[in-house]
Amino acid sequence: MKNLDDFLAVKERIAKTDLRTVLFPHEFDEWLHFTDEEKDIRMQRICSLPLCNEDFTVAYTLYFRLKWLDAFKSCIPQKKPTVLEVGSGSSVNIPNALTIFDSDSKYLTANMNKKLTEELKKHTSHLPISIDVIEDDANNIQKYIAPNSIDAIVFEHSVNDVLQAILCENSGVDTTHNDWFDILPDMINKISAEYINHSLEQSVKSAFLSLINNCLSVLKPGGYLIASHYMFQYDLDLGYNPNLWEDILPITRPWLKELSTGNEVNIDTFDPQWWLFLKK
Repeated sequence: MKNLDDFLAVKERIAKTDLRTVLFPHEFDEWLHFTDEEKDIRMQRICSLPLCNEDFTVAYTLYFRLKWLDAFKSCIPQKKPTVLEVGSGSSVNIPNALTIFDSDSKYLTANMNKKLTEELKKHTSHLPISIDVIEDDANNIQKYIAPNSIDAIVFEHSVNDVLQAILCENSGVDTTHNDWFDILPDMINKISAEYINHSLEQSVKSAFLSLINNCLSVLKPGGYLIASHYMFQYDLDLGYNPNLWEDILPITRPWLKELSTGNEVNIDTFDPQWWLFLKK
């Protein structure tokens, strides 16, 4: 596996940061309970291995909190930004980071799966930022959001989910009402088979670019679409093709060059293997 990040650079970034400004109080307390050796071991794992259950501690929280804060600082110069996340599932990485970044922010997410949406609402109900969950396909985002009104659009570990959902829609699998994790093995089988058969681009590219175009229509000129990816060991154990799982962004990157809107921008400390920044 290609490393997610440079451990020594991450360690230096942490050492230079007052962690009380990026972690919530209970998270900071949890971090203090780790010895220095434990902190290094946990952060080294995150930087170099697919994530396992044992990795989902405050070390995981801290790593991605810092990355997203740095991304927001690079891409969102204005105060009180409005950020749209596509396919958040039940993940709270973005609303939590946005709360630390600017507590006057507004967070929107287009999230179709019913069960994951309920979990997201529960886990974000205590946050001070404005939160609006749009329970619809992001292809329909223009029904809910005015053109050129969003400061940044985020795909946080969701490009793979979008591609899997497209394949499921093509084959009649309901990704809205089914438990996401019940159908995940089938989704993994479908996308891995398409990759192995060299038919993935033919099967999903058109629908994927249509969704991206629809999202870009609500993004302000000069705003950024930010996509990130990383690997879960659980998905590999379920049979995700390891080359595909590692190269989700490198595979989709050439497709985005076909869009008439947006140009990719490289930002220091963000590896293009795992990050993509598209400026409108």
